[in-house]
Amino acid sequence: MTAFMLADVLHEATNARPTTFDAVPVDPVAMKRDGATAEAVSRYERHGFAILRLPGDQWNEDTVQGLARSLGLGEPFVPPLYTRAGRVAPSVSRITAPPVASPNGVAHPGFETRDGQDLHCDGTLQEIGEVKSAILLCGAQGLSGGTTTLFNAHGAFAALLAHDPEAAQALTAPGVLVRQATVNESSEFVESPVFTVQDALLVCRYCVDTTDRWVLPDGAAAQDVQRGLDFLDNARRIGSPYILRFALDVGQALLLDNTRVSHGRDPYEDDDHHRRLLYRSLHLRHPSVASSKREAVRGR
Repeated sequence: MTAFMLADVLHEATNARPTTFDAVPVDPVAMKRDGATAEAVSRYERHGFAILRLPGDQWNEDTVQGLARSLGLGEPFVPPLYTRAGRVAPSVSRITAPPVASPNGVAHPGFETRDGQDLHCDGTLQEIGEVKSAILLCGAQGLSGGTTTLFNAHGAFAALLAHDPEAAQALTAPGVLVRQATVNESSEFVESPVFTVQDALLVCRYCVDTTDRWVLPDGAAAQDVQRGLDFLDNARRIGSPYILRFALDVGQALLLDNTRVSHGRDPYEDDDHHRRLLYRSLHLRHPSVASSKREAVRGR
């Protein structure tokens, strides 16, 4: 494929499902009311995410499972990395730091620590675009910190493609991003593009966390790659139109498009009365009203 052909494919794929952080509704979708699923899916498709308010006053793993079914997401996906060496992993993960640090270190460097996490997409060792969506449900807030950051990687790439097509194309090179596993004593890694086209849609995987690194693959121009990374580094600064920051309230869930939006969190603090707890599930589908109706019929 020539450079001109690739640019045309990228433009078409980017415009097929644009993502914007403009005019994001202030109030979360109340999932108890009629039409909530359609509204949640509409916000997800427009913005790459939706914040949902769940009914009740007690939330747990079953709440996440029920929410996933109501959105047509199916059963949660458990990455094989989590079951490495015969380990048992729950379908819904608990993200919380223990009151006292284990002498053997944390089992998951993101789930069991109060440290911040830089921008990333979920599914470290999965192929780009495989993990399509995620749910993050706040069960309890910590004492302070823990603010969520969302980065509209899709929108930023669209701007880069218009501004500097060569730099944008350079970030589609296979192997320019290397993601390293650190869970369950794994040293596996996956080489990936940062952006690609799948099913005529742009798929993003912008990750700059501690286990991610950039590599110059064969055939890629170093200057083009660097210009692309510099552009995205500017785009992810606080105050950028591609950045949103907020704290999830207790009983609120973040429904996230893992193929368009990168996410991260600030470090946080706990005490004996305020211990941060989130529940997370990964899914191989995007939410849809049609799928939610099929799931409801199966559940009868």
